[in-house]
Amino acid sequence: MATNTSLQNADRLVLTDQWQWLIENFPWKLQIARFWPFMGIYGGFLRVPRTNQFDKSELADFNSSCGQVTLHTDQPDSTVTFGLANLITRYQVCFDDQDKFEIPNNLDETEYVLAQMRLVYRYFRRLGQAAAGTFDFPTLQDVVGTGQTINMGAVNLTFAALDQAYNLVTENEGRPNAIMSNSRALRTYQNLFVATHGILPPTVKVARPDPIKGMVLEEIAAFNGTPWYINDLIDDQASSTGIVFFMVLGDDKGPGHFRGITGIVPKGRERNMFIKRQTDGHTDEVPEAPYLKAITNTWVSWPCGMAMGAQGSLSILKGFNLVADLPTT
Repeated sequence: MATNTSLQNADRLVLTDQWQWLIENFPWKLQIARFWPFMGIYGGFLRVPRTNQFDKSELADFNSSCGQVTLHTDQPDSTVTFGLANLITRYQVCFDDQDKFEIPNNLDETEYVLAQMRLVYRYFRRLGQAAAGTFDFPTLQDVVGTGQTINMGAVNLTFAALDQAYNLVTENEGRPNAIMSNSRALRTYQNLFVATHGILPPTVKVARPDPIKGMVLEEIAAFNGTPWYINDLIDDQASSTGIVFFMVLGDDKGPGHFRGITGIVPKGRERNMFIKRQTDGHTDEVPEAPYLKAITNTWVSWPCGMAMGAQGSLSILKGFNLVADLPTT
């Protein structure tokens, strides 16, 4: 009986399944993005009129005369303006490559997805940066009100500091609905809780997508019942200290008290925020092969910004020592 021999060129009978999307191998953790609200505005600016806090002494005056509401509409600097910036990125695709690999790997679609992600990253990195002195897409440290920031001066994090910063938020009747920091600052809070109570901090349930189960309710760390979201595009502060933002997200556009922080985009672009523009061009990299010189230039832009109604919707705790990072390999 003849013995079986190995089948030559068997690999040619195997279909190699190559997924068409480029995978971001180590994506930035950006939990806050799923819960960040956006609203549309007319024109390029949003102007928010603000009035000072009511005076307690006036509120305590129960005189019998017919008093009137103190005129607030003509106060200087009572209106703040928030503008739209235009975040832009660009990529190029060679005609020849697109023609060869459009099925199954559409290069333009793949690069477009990556371009959108790049702009999203840029947006949330901007929010956590130091004050830039501008309201044309300000940072959170630009818009925070006077007396709403606690700087611990490079000492260890305490529950007293967390509680004071949390209670500096007065909008939404003093109930922040989001806390944001990078992973290391969150780990510092968790380590403090374990060291004090011997257990991890309490959690609340939020909805998130799962690759197997679909939408699920996830347990996420919380402080005073408010979910604590990660934004790893926030840098550690000087001398390895941390920063945490306590926020009321959302704006009901009413008289109050729910005039919080929100993203802004042009009216009508709330559900389709990215704009794609393409032009055909060429490059001189391969002069002997004219067809290979043809390329498509694509610009992806995102007109967007950030606005805050009442300054009582934001407080900041910073300058606390962060938990040590162990060496990794």
